[in-house]
Amino acid sequence: MHYDVAVVGLGIVGASAVYAAAWAGARVLALDAGTPGGGTSGSSFAWLNSVRKEPDAYHRLNAAGMTAHRELSRELGGDAGYHDGGSLEWADGDDAERELRERVHRLASRGYPAEWISRERATELEPGLAIPDQVRDVAFFAADAWLDAPRLIGRLLAAASARDAEVREGKTVRSLRTRGDRVEALVLDDGEATASSVLVCVGPATQAFLEPLGVVIPVGRVPGLLAVTSHPATALGRVVHAPGIHLRPDAGGGLLLGAEDVDTLAANAGSPAALSGLLLERAAHVFPAARQLRIANSRTGVRPMPGDRHTIAGRIPGLANGWLIATHSGITLGPLLGRLMADEIVHDKPSSTLAPFRPDRFLTAGMTTG
Repeated sequence: MHYDVAVVGLGIVGASAVYAAAWAGARVLALDAGTPGGGTSGSSFAWLNSVRKEPDAYHRLNAAGMTAHRELSRELGGDAGYHDGGSLEWADGDDAERELRERVHRLASRGYPAEWISRERATELEPGLAIPDQVRDVAFFAADAWLDAPRLIGRLLAAASARDAEVREGKTVRSLRTRGDRVEALVLDDGEATASSVLVCVGPATQAFLEPLGVVIPVGRVPGLLAVTSHPATALGRVVHAPGIHLRPDAGGGLLLGAEDVDTLAANAGSPAALSGLLLERAAHVFPAARQLRIANSRTGVRPMPGDRHTIAGRIPGLANGWLIATHSGITLGPLLGRLMADEIVHDKPSSTLAPFRPDRFLTAGMTTG
């Protein structure tokens, strides 16, 4: 069977594109080498935000991604994995506090919901927190949310299947067979599949996947570790960023813990068990109920990082019918990028929003070869 669109990779970005393309009336083939959501999307902290996304164009893209999530949650109805409530953040030390104050001011000036609330108000919102006495004000980002990404991916693919999308998991795309400037077929272990257009959404595997085509798009691989705890006696309702630890509710009822410096240690072959214990120890300082918890499991994932740290979305250089999406902000941007790329591929409607994020910018910068 010939398809209108084939999507390779079914994390949150690919699943969103499958859903949007099927909704646009395309006959869609959706392929994943493993289980949809079983890669980067399933091992992400999954915080929907635009609080550290610079410059302004990237901030606005992520803020639009947050709006797209809210719209999608209403569209799908029921429990689609979206959890609002905002996020709380405080800093320790003069430099960190100065950076946070500047950031809150900058975000508020852009119209992003960013404000200071009192320490007392923060503990009213989250009674389980132990905010240090010296912290007078806490930053509150009211529009932030967190996502049960595997659940949303499941809902998106089920809805797409109801619109006749064909979803195949455990199907590795070994290569793209090309002729001239067109993809003629996707080469699978058990044969080939053909589609008028191909969208590649393979996250940290992007560079390796495209290299045989003579195109090198710089997408690095950034390891990260998250720890999941047993159920706390006191519930946590939203995302919290404290010095040395970030935590949020986990979909299973425990806490999800992470820290940037622990990600670095994990990347240098640190012990997942020891690092998870370190995260739990830090969490107990700001959420005392964590002292009674144990580590239920840890999630080590590899996240994509474009060469200039900003999203890549658009036509693959040199291919008339091949597109790609690669981003470190896939959880926040998935539904938006999926919709915009589906409009571009199915209806030939390129989005001006994506103009700064096209793959061919690396050609100009001399960061890729053809």
